[in-house]
Amino acid sequence: MQKYWWLTVNPRIFRFKDFDNGDLFAYSSKNEDGTDRKIHNNFLEAKKGELVFVYESVPVGRIIGICQIEKEWKDDILCFKKIETLTEYVKRTDIEQNRDIVNIEPFRYQDGIFFNLTEDEFKAVYNIVREMNPKHTYMVYPEYKKEDFLKDCFFDSAEYDELRELVLERKNVVLQGPPGTGKTYVAKRLAFSILGKKDTGKILNVQFHPKYSVDEFIEGFRPDDIGIYKYREGCFKHFCNQARNDKENKYFLLIDEINRGDVIKIFGDTFMLLEPDKRGKENYVELPASKERFYIPSNLYIMGTMNIADKEQTMSDYAVRRRFSFYNVNPIFGNPQFIKFCEKSPLKMKIIDTVKEINGMVSGNKQIGHCYFCEDQSDKELIRTVKYELIPLAEEYFKDEEPVRDLVVKKLRGSIQ
Repeated sequence: MQKYWWLTVNPRIFRFKDFDNGDLFAYSSKNEDGTDRKIHNNFLEAKKGELVFVYESVPVGRIIGICQIEKEWKDDILCFKKIETLTEYVKRTDIEQNRDIVNIEPFRYQDGIFFNLTEDEFKAVYNIVREMNPKHTYMVYPEYKKEDFLKDCFFDSAEYDELRELVLERKNVVLQGPPGTGKTYVAKRLAFSILGKKDTGKILNVQFHPKYSVDEFIEGFRPDDIGIYKYREGCFKHFCNQARNDKENKYFLLIDEINRGDVIKIFGDTFMLLEPDKRGKENYVELPASKERFYIPSNLYIMGTMNIADKEQTMSDYAVRRRFSFYNVNPIFGNPQFIKFCEKSPLKMKIIDTVKEINGMVSGNKQIGHCYFCEDQSDKELIRTVKYELIPLAEEYFKDEEPVRDLVVKKLRGSIQ
């Protein structure tokens, strides 16, 4: 008859989170003084293949993972295999809300580490675990292939292949270019095309800014609603744990405005792990707040976007530059597909011809991007785009170059008259 189990661990003594899925570990049925642990018979009765909840006793009682019996009790040792790390931990209070399982064996005994659960108790706890950590999504995501990317982003096939290969090989790529070139749009749709579908569950979007910190991104102590500082897991650490549990699939971190944050400070102790050859559990750091061993899984890819028009915010640190590759996303007014898309509007073509002329006059970081014209627009909408977006942009670009500013603004106004 199959049985079900519960293993309570103290993270100060045994760090279950340091193990990866598939790793083996052993636990002794004896105390340090050689005496039998409480409920010693449970160790003897466990059979290969039976499932075990792993419960962390401090600082907050919570289920943190699932393992199974790998080798039965022998020489006072029971061997386990880790099969899942939970990304959303199940606290004791979550379990105690179910009145049918508040009196389970692990909660009845103050001492002991290895407890038995009835089948009903196991199923009830497992339902809570799965509700908070669903293994499968019921979402049906639309397919998204290379052809869809080429159509949406106005890339040619060779450009797509080069960018895709760069991301998969280097793992850290920054898309840089002037405003309005669709860098964020391109990054997200490239991720979709690599995944083969618009699976937003495997993509994490963040935006860096000057006050963004390692406490928010990796982990740290932050105030709760009443101002008490408590440990919080950051979005990147949480996302890495998701990727660790799903190594068959690729995961993408998209960092908008990556140059506006202090990249080294935001990644903190994990910054060294960004290098492609530092991925995987062989390379880890011990995080200062949780004391956990942390690594960036090899199935996680990072794409950042950077606006090169902003001279105040540049990624000039060579340590950062060495860990990222940089791909230029430029205006594509000469792309045949883009021209064909725009030809149905004579006014749009007139404006575009003017913008191309302006772009030929100015430096690359002050060019006007094509994304202002990537949707079907009426003449009224196009006129508003020029008056309230392009002209203010040009005035800001050339605020210290009055002759250039006046010329560019004059040309833009002339394109809608």
